[in-house]
Amino acid sequence: MKNILFIVCMCFAFAKAEATFIQNYKQHIVEQGETIYTLSNKYKVTSQQLLELNPDLKSGLKYGQVLLIPAQSEVLTQRRIKKYNKHRVRRKETLYSLSKKYAITELDIKEANKELYSNPLKKGDRIKIPVFEELITAVKEVETKESLPVLSKLPNGTYLVQPSEGMYRIALKYGIKTDSLQKLNPNVKDLKPGMILNVPKKINTVKPNDVVSAPIDNNQFIEYVIPKKMGMYSLKKIARMSEDSLLSMNPELKNGLKKGMTIVIPNPNYRELIAVKTKISVTANLVDSLRNFKRQRLAIMLPFSLQKIDEINIDKDNLKSDKTMRIALDFYSGLKIAIDSANSIGIPVDYDIFDTQKSLQTTKSILDATDFSDYNVVIGPLVSNNVVETAKKLKGSNVPVISPLTNTNVRLYRNLFQARPDDAILKTQLKEYLVAYAAGKHVILITDNDNLELKNEFATLLPKATILIPDDKKNYITNIECINLLKSDIENVVILATNNEGLIKVAVSSYSAKVTTHRITMFGLENYEKMELSNTKLARLNYIFPRMFKESDHKNSFIDTYYSIHNITPNAFATRGFDVTLDIILRQASASDLYESAMKNGQTVMTENKFDYSKEFLSGFYNDAVYILQYQKDLTIKELDLTMLNEKLK
Repeated sequence: MKNILFIVCMCFAFAKAEATFIQNYKQHIVEQGETIYTLSNKYKVTSQQLLELNPDLKSGLKYGQVLLIPAQSEVLTQRRIKKYNKHRVRRKETLYSLSKKYAITELDIKEANKELYSNPLKKGDRIKIPVFEELITAVKEVETKESLPVLSKLPNGTYLVQPSEGMYRIALKYGIKTDSLQKLNPNVKDLKPGMILNVPKKINTVKPNDVVSAPIDNNQFIEYVIPKKMGMYSLKKIARMSEDSLLSMNPELKNGLKKGMTIVIPNPNYRELIAVKTKISVTANLVDSLRNFKRQRLAIMLPFSLQKIDEINIDKDNLKSDKTMRIALDFYSGLKIAIDSANSIGIPVDYDIFDTQKSLQTTKSILDATDFSDYNVVIGPLVSNNVVETAKKLKGSNVPVISPLTNTNVRLYRNLFQARPDDAILKTQLKEYLVAYAAGKHVILITDNDNLELKNEFATLLPKATILIPDDKKNYITNIECINLLKSDIENVVILATNNEGLIKVAVSSYSAKVTTHRITMFGLENYEKMELSNTKLARLNYIFPRMFKESDHKNSFIDTYYSIHNITPNAFATRGFDVTLDIILRQASASDLYESAMKNGQTVMTENKFDYSKEFLSGFYNDAVYILQYQKDLTIKELDLTMLNEKLK
C-alpha cells in the first residue's frame, strides 16, 4: 500500500512538473521569412532567451522547425550567475525597461532583489543586476565600438546588423537593392544593432539556370568622415543630395552629425571612374533556333466587354466611348496575325479567349471556373490589378502570365512576365548613354524646384554639370538664362531633368535658336508628344530620348498583312499585340518552355518592340530592352547603339 501511495505521489509530482513546464513555455513552428528578431518582437523575449531554450538556433532558423518559447517574460534565465552589478534606479525606469537594457528577464531582477516581489521599483533604489555567463557555444564577442555580441557561426543566408548600419549599406554588401533586402525581411522596420537579417545565400558554383544578382558598382559611393563643426547644410552641398536621401542611406544621421562619424555619400568623381554598364545582349534569331514543335495552347484574357467578338455586329457607339475596349480589340487584331504566322511556319497554336470586362470580380470568376493547367501561357489581362490577381492564382501551377501593356507597382509573382519596360529602366538606359556621351563636354542641367529627386539623380551622376534652377517663387527660367550658360568652344550637352512643361518649352526654344553658333545636343526623358513640341526644333538639337518601342519607318510583312485584312495600317497597340504574342510563341518553340527561353535566348527584336527578360530576385521577369532614339536633321528618328559609342570614345 505504501509503495502504491509512493508511486501515485511520484506520478503526481511528475505531472505537476510537466504542467508547470507547459505553463511556462509554448511551441512555435517557424514560418517562411521569420527571423530571430521577428520572433523576439512577437513573443517579447530576448534573442538570448531563445538561444538558451533552443540551442539548435546557432545553426540558423529552418522552415518548419519547432521552437520552445517562454509563455511570458517571467522566466528565470537558466545560466550560472557570474557576478552582480549595482544600478541606481533613475526617473521613469521600470522593471521592463531594465530587463531590456541588461538583456535579462524581470524575474531575474526580482530574484536578485527579493524586496521587489512585494515593493514597487522607485527612483533612487539601489539594486543588483545579475551578470550571467555567456553562451560560449552560441555567441562570441567581437571588438566593435559597442562591443556587439554576434553569433560565432552565422548560417549562410543570415547577417548580424552592426552599429550604425542601415538597409542601404547592408544591401550594398550583398550586391542587391534595398527593396530586395526588405522583401527578405518583411517584418523589419527599424534596424538596430544585433538584429539577424535574412540575406541572399552565397553561391559557390553557378549552374546554367541559376540567377545571380549583379553586384552594385561600389565606385558610385564613397565613405566620408564628418569633420569638426560640420552641419547638415554643408553636408548636403558636398553630397549634392537632399537631407531625406542622406538619412535613408545613413540612418545614424537622425541623431545629428558628430565629428569622426563615417557615412556613405555619392562619389563626386563617379563620372571619371564609372565604366558604362552595357548589357551585352546578342540579338537572338528565334526562327533559326526552333526545336519544340509541340502544340501550344494560349489563354487570351482581354477586356472586350462584349458577349462575343463579332466584327460585323460591334456596337460602334460603345466602341467610341470605351478606350480600353478599343485598345483590347486593336491588340487582339495584331495577336491573331501572330498566331496565324506561327501556324504558317509549322508551329501549331490553339487559343481560347476570355473576356475579363475590365472587372476584377469577372477575372476572379474566370480563374475559379477554368482549369488553366493545360495552357502553356496566359496573355493578359490588360488591367494591372487583374494581371496580378491572375498571376497570384496561377503561380501554384507555374503557368506564365504575360502583362503586355501595363507596369505593376507591386511585387511580381515568379510566373509574371512584365513585357512593358518599366519607366525606371528607360531612365537607367538613358543615363548610361548620357554618361558615356557627355565625357569631356560642357554639361548643362535644367531642373526645377518641384522634383528635387530627379535633379539629385542627374547631379550626382554628373557632378561637374552646370545646374540651372529656376526662381523659387515663379519656378520659371528665361531664354537669356539658358543662353548665357552655353560655351562656344566646346560641345554643349543639355539635360532636361524636369517634367515641367513650361521649363521644357523655354529650353527647347532657346537652345534650338543657337545651333548655328553653338554645338548643342539635348537629352530628355521622353519625346514629349503631349506637349506638341516642334519636331524641327528637336531635330536641330539632335534630341536624344529613351522609348519602349521604335516606330517602323518602312513596310514589312506584318504591316502588309494587316493592311490587306483591315485596309488600314496598324497602330501601336495592334503592333504590340503582334510583337508580344509572336515573341512568346517563338520563345516557347525554341526551348522546353518560356522560363528556359527567357534565361537562355536573351534579346529579341520584333516589328517595333524589343524583349529581353531578366529575373528579379524573389520576383518575376522584367523586360529591360528599350531603345535610345535620336532625332535626325531630316526629321527621321534613329536608334543609337551604346556599344558603338563606347568604341568611339576609345
